[in-house]
Amino acid sequence: MWPRTSGLNVYNNLLTEALMDAGLDVRDLSHGKLMLKIGKARRGDVVHVHWFHHAYWHRNPVVSALKSTILILTLTYMRLRGINLVWTIHNLYPHDSGRGGAERLMRRLICRFSTGLIVASESIKRKVKEEFGVPERKLHVVKHGHYLDVYKPQGLRVRELYGIGDDDDVFLFMGAIKPYKGVDDLVEAFRMVRTERTHLIIAGKADAELELYLQGLRREEGVILMPGFIPNEEVADLLNAADALVLPYKEITTSGSAILGLTFKKLVVMPDNEFIDDYFQEHMAIRYDPSFAGGLASALEEARMLKRQRKSPDYEEALRELDWDVIARKTELVYAGRG
Repeated sequence: MWPRTSGLNVYNNLLTEALMDAGLDVRDLSHGKLMLKIGKARRGDVVHVHWFHHAYWHRNPVVSALKSTILILTLTYMRLRGINLVWTIHNLYPHDSGRGGAERLMRRLICRFSTGLIVASESIKRKVKEEFGVPERKLHVVKHGHYLDVYKPQGLRVRELYGIGDDDDVFLFMGAIKPYKGVDDLVEAFRMVRTERTHLIIAGKADAELELYLQGLRREEGVILMPGFIPNEEVADLLNAADALVLPYKEITTSGSAILGLTFKKLVVMPDNEFIDDYFQEHMAIRYDPSFAGGLASALEEARMLKRQRKSPDYEEALRELDWDVIARKTELVYAGRG
C-alpha cells in the first residue's frame, strides 16, 4: 500500500503516520516518480495518489500530450497487474490551469482507472459524481483531519511586536498568496471596516504576479505584511494573535487552511459554500456572498461583533470527527474496497 505524498506536505505526513500506526505497510512515492517506482508494486497493493495534475500537465501542449500518454499507459499497466489505485480529489480542478476540455478528460479518465475515490465531504462527492460521471460505489467520504499538536507556540509575541493592543481586532490571512486566493478583495474590504484598533495581517509568500501589489501596501494604514514563507514554528503564534482567519478564496472545494483555523478554535471567514456545513458548527464560521460587492466587508464586521459576544462553540466535538485514527480507519476501508 503506497500513498502518494508531496514533499513536506503536512496533511500527507499526518495521514501516513496514522496509517502506519494502524498497522499498514506504507512506502512513500517521491514526487514525480510514480512511473519509475510503480514496477515494484505487486498484485493487491494500493497506490494512493493525492495530486495527479503534475503527472499529465505542462505549459507546452506537446509535452502535456506526451506526459498524459505516459500516465495513461502507466495506469493501464497497473490495472493489468491487479494494482489498485485510490485517488483523493482535493480540488475539483487545479487552480492554475482551469477546467478546459483536456483537463476534464484526463480527470474523468483517472476516475475510471481508480478503484476508489476519496473526497472530504458529501458536498464534494456530489460535485465529483456530476462533473466526472463517477458511480456512487467508487466515491467515499473521508474528512480532512485536524492539526492538533502539529504546530506548537514558540512564544513569539506577534501583537506586542507590531504594537497591537490586547483588545484590538486582528484579521489574519496566512498562506501562499496567489490570484485565486482573493487577497486584493480582502484589502478592499478591510479598508471599508478599518478603525484605529483594527488590523489586518497578511503573512505568506506571494507569486510574481502579486509581489508588486503587496509592495504597494507597505504604507497602508492598519495592514501588517509578513512576506515570505511562514516557518512552521511561527504558525501557532500567528494564529493565536488573530481574532479571525479570513479565507477570501475565489473558489473553495476543500480547505486545509479552514481546518487549521478550526483546530486553533479561530473564527473563520470564507465565501458561502457547502464545505462549511460539513465541518463547522454555529458561530465557528462566517460566510458571505462573494458576488455581493460589500459581502466580505459585512462579514468582517460580523466577525468583529461576534468577538464581543464571546460565544463558546463546542470545538472539541467538531474536532473529534477529525481525529487521525478515525481518518486512518476509514481510509483503510477504502483500500479494502469497503469504504
